[in-house]
Amino acid sequence: MRMTSLQELHRSMIAIKSDMQQFQVTMGSISFDCLFSTRDKPNFTLSLTSRGLSPKFFLFQVKPGYWIVPYFKEFYSELASLLNTGANSGNILKPKEFLEQLNDKMPKVASVGRNPVPSEIIRLRPDITEDRDRPYFDTWMYWSEESGRGPSAENRHKTQLVLGDEALSYSIQRNASSKWSSMDLGKAWKK
Repeated sequence: MRMTSLQELHRSMIAIKSDMQQFQVTMGSISFDCLFSTRDKPNFTLSLTSRGLSPKFFLFQVKPGYWIVPYFKEFYSELASLLNTGANSGNILKPKEFLEQLNDKMPKVASVGRNPVPSEIIRLRPDITEDRDRPYFDTWMYWSEESGRGPSAENRHKTQLVLGDEALSYSIQRNASSKWSSMDLGKAWKK
């Protein structure tokens, strides 16, 4: 399914120099907090996290041309249950129709006010596993080449999604791990 709204949103994001936007979408009686990220590689991502006491997380890969495959193998049952389209409801979750409705409800214009803060990125992306209780950048921890050590894959994933591609490049070039804090210290990632 081609997500034309994401294409328009991305064009608008480029104009305001944004690589991630947070917004809310309601599908039936369920509301989702959404993150559209162009920081993820090799594909962009669209994450939906249901609002409520037990939030459910769904991550869609946005392929080149703004396509999302209408096949939810990993989470079909969980999404169907959440949307009350299970076998006992008489309704069936049809992925293509779900994506069409989602496409119709998404914003097409980016806003600086919808650039998520680090704590929101962490909250809405449970696939970021490192130091979830510490969403704020503190400093860099440099590793010597001789030590044979360096940033973990989880650290690099968090660095990229919370701080962006430039911070990830810096981490790789300097063999440095990002260190995180539970409090916003107001520190920028650059030296």
